[in-house]
Amino acid sequence: MSATLHHQSPTRKAVEVTVPAAEVSATFNEVVAKIAPKVRIPGFRPGKAPRPVLMQRYAREIQSDVAQQLVEKHFWKAAQEAGALPISHPSLEKLDLKEGADAVFRAQFDVAPEVALPDYKAMVLTKKKRAIDEATVAEHLEGLRQRATKLLPVEDCVVAQGLIATCDIRVKPQGLKAQTYQDQTLEIDGTRPFDAQILGMKADEKKAFNLTHPADDTNKVLAGKTLAYEVHVKDVRRKEVPALGDEFAKDMGAFENLEALKTAVAKDLEEASERDAVARLHATMLDTLLDAAPFEVPRSMVALQLDDYCQEFAQHVARQGMDPKKVNWQAYRQYRLNDAERAVRSGYLLQAIGNTEAIEVPEADIDAEIRTFMAENQIQQPFEAFKAELERRGNTTEIKGRLRTDRIFTHLLSTAKVTEDLLDKAAFEALVELERKREAGIPVNRFDAGGLEGGDLEGQEGGEPAAVAPADHVHGPDCDHDHEDEPKPAKKPVKKAEPAEEEKPKKTVKKEEAIEEKPKKAPKKEDAPKEKPKKSAKKEEAPEEKPKKAAKK
Repeated sequence: MSATLHHQSPTRKAVEVTVPAAEVSATFNEVVAKIAPKVRIPGFRPGKAPRPVLMQRYAREIQSDVAQQLVEKHFWKAAQEAGALPISHPSLEKLDLKEGADAVFRAQFDVAPEVALPDYKAMVLTKKKRAIDEATVAEHLEGLRQRATKLLPVEDCVVAQGLIATCDIRVKPQGLKAQTYQDQTLEIDGTRPFDAQILGMKADEKKAFNLTHPADDTNKVLAGKTLAYEVHVKDVRRKEVPALGDEFAKDMGAFENLEALKTAVAKDLEEASERDAVARLHATMLDTLLDAAPFEVPRSMVALQLDDYCQEFAQHVARQGMDPKKVNWQAYRQYRLNDAERAVRSGYLLQAIGNTEAIEVPEADIDAEIRTFMAENQIQQPFEAFKAELERRGNTTEIKGRLRTDRIFTHLLSTAKVTEDLLDKAAFEALVELERKREAGIPVNRFDAGGLEGGDLEGQEGGEPAAVAPADHVHGPDCDHDHEDEPKPAKKPVKKAEPAEEEKPKKTVKKEEAIEEKPKKAPKKEDAPKEKPKKSAKKEEAPEEKPKKAAKK
């Protein structure tokens, strides 16, 4: 056997292998002898058909099996002898195979990238954190108070200002089909035209009326059109919001008085604010490093990452009562392509830093993580049995990778110069809105879309500016250009056209997928969390949490 390595890209290689004719003929004989007893050919007893007949009738199957055996036998050894370490199964690019002659095949495969680490020990970062003041605590307490609102019956059941009406509504827009909405709950505001029409109605009363939408209505479909309504008032109630006092605090949990509740709320908000700030800091730090260390990622690893995203989304869709088969998976994979590339790049980058710094995770830390998960979820199974089940499913490897990632981030922060910037409510909301626009691909600076005027982009002459095409790089939070080709979550629902799921080739020699353990993903704001023995802290747009003590029923 001889092998020649061909370099196609930093992460894509090909090896050309020549197999001697004697081995090729022996492999043909083995394959024919194996299928002979299994086939049925008219005029011959089972296993007695002549070899030429078998070769003629089953030439394609025999050729395929011989190719598979030769590739499986020689590919891995040939690649390693040529100086490459494959991380994906081979994809057969060329095959010259005839019985009695030398066989030549050429197979493509992926290799891990070489990561040239930037200077990661002198980063200057800003930790943007929501300031928790008395006004923030008061706002959260008001939210708790509003969520504790009770809806009580009204004696005369007449719709009036400020009451809560439950209605069935049938609406027929001009030129459109009628739509029916059941059990719609409205807080009555007489200044709204619809609410004004149902003021004075009683429970079980029905009414029909027309309303004309103004020509400048924000809903362009309904602007200037007349809608015919049929309303059935089913119930009328009033809101009773509890007073903010000691009794309210006791109803919220084991709090002695309102001050104890305020203290618990402030503590929870501070912890949530810190988690949110650290998550942002990690993302900023990672984006900084990724920008400073460009490298190509193996496409097979990106495909595997996309497979993970699809699996997570399919589970989410199923939980919502929808059929995952109706999802346009090709469109969804394109939607998450940049996310997948970033996740893979992040994994390789952090892995390289961890290897350089010799950061490891002791087995005791993994055990402690599993025990914490068991305690939080009240798992009664013996520890050893539960851990063995996690190992069988590969979860312990995932736990180890996550813990190692946490240690790497901790190490990076210990060598960085971090300045904390406390943001008030307005500044924090502006930061969240800026992040939302960047993730949705909405221009946020004049130069993002070529605007020359200044001021608000939407107010420039000609309306909202046209977006520019994204550059060929992995986008981070500080990109100074638009991402039009990236799907926009706020405007583009995921349930578009639904093609059938992709079929994967069955033959090993043709299937291309990653086979090494994937680099562990770094935390990413928009990624949906997987099931892990430890609940990961999710990013919160506003650091608001309920008090940790259990509320009374």
